Amino acid sequence: MRMIVMGLAAALALGCTPAQDQEEGALAAGCDARAAYAWAAGEQTLSVEAVSFGPDCARAVAVLVMRDASGDPMFIDSYLARHVMVLAGAADQAAMQTALGEWLDGSNPAMPTSAALPDWPANAQGPVSGEFPFYPSDGLDRVGYLAVRAANAPLYCFVQGMESLRCVAYEGEGVTDVGAQVFPG
Repeated sequence: MRMIVMGLAAALALGCTPAQDQEEGALAAGCDARAAYAWAAGEQTLSVEAVSFGPDCARAVAVLVMRDASGDPMFIDSYLARHVMVLAGAADQAAMQTALGEWLDGSNPAMPTSAALPDWPANAQGPVSGEFPFYPSDGLDRVGYLAVRAANAPLYCFVQGMESLRCVAYEGEGVTDVGAQVFPG
């Protein structure tokens, strides 16, 4: 099984947060929140979870974890909440709880499967998608990208900044970080 881990997110997503060393009462004053989303990825249902923590929401970190049916992490990434459009306006725990739920809503009617990813023609430097460019993940060359596209795999996309979506494809035993699509902010 492939697992994709970005930065310190692995330790954070597995529950090893700096907040664990603090008393429970101190946690309530911060921006600790959690949300989950059941992603129907073909015949599988995967769990996509988001956790935020920090001394306040302006300085919170958000971690996104995708788990297989047995609960094993398959994809993990972390962000400064203030740099993610959907999370940036959350001023308190309640607002962050709501924002995390919105962040996880993986419905993307424009690209429900990897077959909807833009084509990457021969001799082009990358996929061609008009006014909303798509940038493949580092290490994903044209051959690999086209293989993911041809697999017609379930695609999960989420806002990863102020003007872009990150997309991962579920391919049976794991996920492939396909890349990011830019949208106007």
